Amino acid sequence: MPQRIVSALLILISLYTVSSHAEIYRYQDGQGKWHFTDVPPGKDKNAEQLDVDQAETTAVSSRKKTAQDLLVHLSDLIKPNNDIEKATLSVVKIETLTGSGSGFFISEQGHIITNKHVVRITATKYWKLEQKNIKSDEQRIEEAGKYLKQKKLEMQNYKKKLDDYKERIAGAHKTDKADMHETYNYYLKRYHDQEKEQNKITDDYTKAKKALSKQKSNIRQSRAASTFKVILKDNTELQAKLIKLSPEFDLALLQLTGNYKTPFLKNSDSYTQGMDVYAIGSPLGFKDYVSKGIIMGRESGNIVTDTQILPGNSGGPLITPKGDVVGINTAVYRAGSTLGSEVFGYAIPVSIVESEFADEVN
Repeated sequence: MPQRIVSALLILISLYTVSSHAEIYRYQDGQGKWHFTDVPPGKDKNAEQLDVDQAETTAVSSRKKTAQDLLVHLSDLIKPNNDIEKATLSVVKIETLTGSGSGFFISEQGHIITNKHVVRITATKYWKLEQKNIKSDEQRIEEAGKYLKQKKLEMQNYKKKLDDYKERIAGAHKTDKADMHETYNYYLKRYHDQEKEQNKITDDYTKAKKALSKQKSNIRQSRAASTFKVILKDNTELQAKLIKLSPEFDLALLQLTGNYKTPFLKNSDSYTQGMDVYAIGSPLGFKDYVSKGIIMGRESGNIVTDTQILPGNSGGPLITPKGDVVGINTAVYRAGSTLGSEVFGYAIPVSIVESEFADEVN
């Protein structure tokens, strides 16, 4: 029973002095939810009679849920066999209006680190590239529209000629009709084949146009987005709110909404050239994948690694064999323009995370 009803009952009870104790009952349903009522719950063995003061105290305490310990929950469910697998418990997939990426817990209060371009692409240098891609798509769709318009006129002329030829057959000598019908049927089949191809191209054009329109709409909405879907290793879906965007680096800080105690990764500033590292994240739309490589060196303040980092890995951790974070996977260097031509990846050192968000996390 909602608390407002319980309160109303308590007020009514106070108006009567028949008894110093009211008959308020508490019982728990099959989902573990507590209910309060002035009607005996019958044969429910879980029901117990309470006095008014106890009922009010219990009702208040029932609203104060103990923080759910996600580390215990995930550990009991997954039962990790090594430090790398244990580290994956702290890594999440982040879904936004413009796509998806990765992130990881850095505190037991549910703070999540990810890339800024994962949650707010319009606030990063990648936005210029995305705008260029959108402009290119707009041009291709516009050219396709012109082609279809021209093709439609050609098909109309083609159909008119077929109709004219069919009228000629009706007035032709009977000795010519058989050959003329054969010719007509041949070109009619060609017309239908082209019509099918035209319809397919039109459908593809319409879908592409709608997809681009939706993409542009999502980008507009993403400029103000402040909450995001977060998916845990066991596929539990939660919500996280945006706490802060780094003004200088491609980093963002989120925090789970709700009362949770979360697993988190420890930071490590100790890494060396040639040491083994692992990238955890959600590449290419998948979730909870691990790849292995080494630290190749540093460039422009970033950690350089040959660990395979693909679209969707952005925001995920680069960790040591012990499961400690050394960097945040952010970008890839491609030797060519096609997927699969990546040579190495860049990760932002975790020390920058500490300096950027120390006030918000501590």
